[in-house]
Amino acid sequence: MTVSLLSGATPVILIVDDDEVIRMLMRQFLEAEGYAVVEAEDGRAALEKVAEQSFDLVILDIAMPGIDGPSVCEHIRSSMTDPPPVLMITALDDEKSIERSYGAGAVDYIRKPLRWAVLKNRIRYILGSHRAKQELELLSRNYEMILDAAANGICGVDDRGAISYINPAALKMLGYTNDEVRGEKCSEIFKISLPGSDDFSEACCPYLTQPDQRSTVCYDEARMLRKDGTSFPVDFRSTPIRQGQRLVGGVLVFQDVTERQEAAELIRYMANHDPLTNLPNRNYFRRRLPQAVSLAKRYGRILCLLFIDLDRFKPINDQFGHGVGDIVLMQVGERLRSVLRTSDSVCRLGGDEFVILLESTDTLEGATRVAQKVIDSLNEPIEAGDHICFIGASIGISVFPNDCSDAETMLRHADIAMYEAKKKGRNCWQLYAPLTSPGQSS
Repeated sequence: MTVSLLSGATPVILIVDDDEVIRMLMRQFLEAEGYAVVEAEDGRAALEKVAEQSFDLVILDIAMPGIDGPSVCEHIRSSMTDPPPVLMITALDDEKSIERSYGAGAVDYIRKPLRWAVLKNRIRYILGSHRAKQELELLSRNYEMILDAAANGICGVDDRGAISYINPAALKMLGYTNDEVRGEKCSEIFKISLPGSDDFSEACCPYLTQPDQRSTVCYDEARMLRKDGTSFPVDFRSTPIRQGQRLVGGVLVFQDVTERQEAAELIRYMANHDPLTNLPNRNYFRRRLPQAVSLAKRYGRILCLLFIDLDRFKPINDQFGHGVGDIVLMQVGERLRSVLRTSDSVCRLGGDEFVILLESTDTLEGATRVAQKVIDSLNEPIEAGDHICFIGASIGISVFPNDCSDAETMLRHADIAMYEAKKKGRNCWQLYAPLTSPGQSS
């Protein structure tokens, strides 16, 4: 028995003919072939039947009283979203009627008297073709539903670069409507710049103009323009579609990586900054100091490093708790920022230790003035909740190239000088000198 490829049900055929004998013979033949058959004696009855139930095929006589076959066919094709195929039969040798039938949407015709073998194979072919078309359309709709639901932007272009499909995610990212982009050249919609460039003229489908380009084009961390002229970061892929050796189009897939870049930037920030004071941390300083020394060497200028250790901070933690201590440290960070120029930097190494890197000071006196400003600023009382806290600072100063030749030595010398400042009574600054190194008298 012949069954529907889509539903598994027996195909149902509507026979429409005003000749009762023809209808009877066709019914007997088709039922013997395994089809379900419904009859209609004229065009009006046929339209009523079509309105009541679905058919896999309609076999229509061209010449009938009242509404003739071509008119019934035209009505079926125009009034239904998924009309069944229509096969016309006729005893007429009338080219005009045949032309009318094809114009109305009939898929084929057979002459009377009917040759059953021809009818049998014609029906099989028509039903097979129609079901294959339905399955392809269903598959296409399913694929389109999947693409429409995708979070990535997806766009299809033809061999001329015209946009044939674009999904809602792409439209949302670009700020266009579907009507604004369908049929437009992809080069007019997809404006791409490569990392480090502000030139948004990179070809989105280079294979359209470069026949040798056969592989997927990848633009990572690129930028793409929206309709309103703003841009956003994307990972972009453009793949040529070929049938044999012939290019038939391409598929563009892209992803807005704004959140990914922001997350990466946050991770980088957290790796290089102290979470309490938001100052650069030891990790940042360990990379920055060698760079600063290298630049000072290149341009023949001095570089000053201030190593700061807070005085009387431990008793605050012990007496009032770490919550108050944290507030004090945050206030210290703000005060250290306030005494510096934008070209200089302050970092928290950890605990109550800070460093200041002076890259714009031309003289040693400039460094000592900054050190004294820091001491004066930190001598001011600090409000921490319900408590008034008093601290100070001991500062050691190392100067490149006066007392060191590399970053590691510079940090060690500043640390040594800081301990000498503490020995002198705290709340003061001390320049590094060989005589102040451990084991030697000052």
